[in-house]
Amino acid sequence: MLEIFKKNPRFLVGAIVVHIFFIVLFGVGFHFKSKQRASTSAQKTVEVQMIDERQVKKELAKLKKQDDREVKRKKELEKKRKADAKKQKLEKEKRLAEQKKEKQRIALLEKKAKEKKRKEKEARERKAKEEQEDRVRKEKELKEKMLAEAAIMKKEQEAAALRQAELKKRQTIIDKYMNLIELKVYQHWIKPPAISKGLESELRVKLIPTGEVIDVQLSKSSGDAVYDKSVQAAVKSASPLPLPPAEEGLFDTFRDLRLPMRADKKS
Repeated sequence: MLEIFKKNPRFLVGAIVVHIFFIVLFGVGFHFKSKQRASTSAQKTVEVQMIDERQVKKELAKLKKQDDREVKRKKELEKKRKADAKKQKLEKEKRLAEQKKEKQRIALLEKKAKEKKRKEKEARERKAKEEQEDRVRKEKELKEKMLAEAAIMKKEQEAAALRQAELKKRQTIIDKYMNLIELKVYQHWIKPPAISKGLESELRVKLIPTGEVIDVQLSKSSGDAVYDKSVQAAVKSASPLPLPPAEEGLFDTFRDLRLPMRADKKS
């Protein structure tokens, strides 16, 4: 019975109204049987009727509110059902589209594979023909090539000997001017008193084509600050440093110079 009322709230409203009707009717009947207490009974009946009417209205409003909520819930369920159906339809359409796309992709891959196979076959046939032609041509060129290689080898040997001579000459000039630079720097070096003979530092000297020193940096310290400052001062004092003639084309070798300074080297 309770399940029927939950599903159909209007039945519950009707049942409550019928019950209230009988209660009111019972109150009126009791009024006629009790004449001795007419005034008091009449007053109570009116009050009961007023309370009952308010209660009925209150219950009706409550039931109407419940009924409205039930209607709203059903609408929301229907709306959700339609949304779910629409979502399922879209998902199905998406799956079908993806399946169609996948079939097209597979078909395209198969087509490309066939085209690739055909091209590879043509390439093999073309290569075989070219190789045959190459063998014939190479056999003809082999004798000429052997003679040409002998001539080329001779020229390469001569060129290598010439390059070696040029490198040797270049290195001789570089060594010569490195020695001249070191000699001039050591001549301008004022050694600090009581320095250790084992001290050694390295300077990075930047030059311009005239041999002038534009910067001196300590790239490797000797561990003795006084010693390091003295060798830097020696390089600056020796500027300009001797450089090979411009026509030798060796300035790039001396542009950024690494100059070791050893305490035990004699000037």
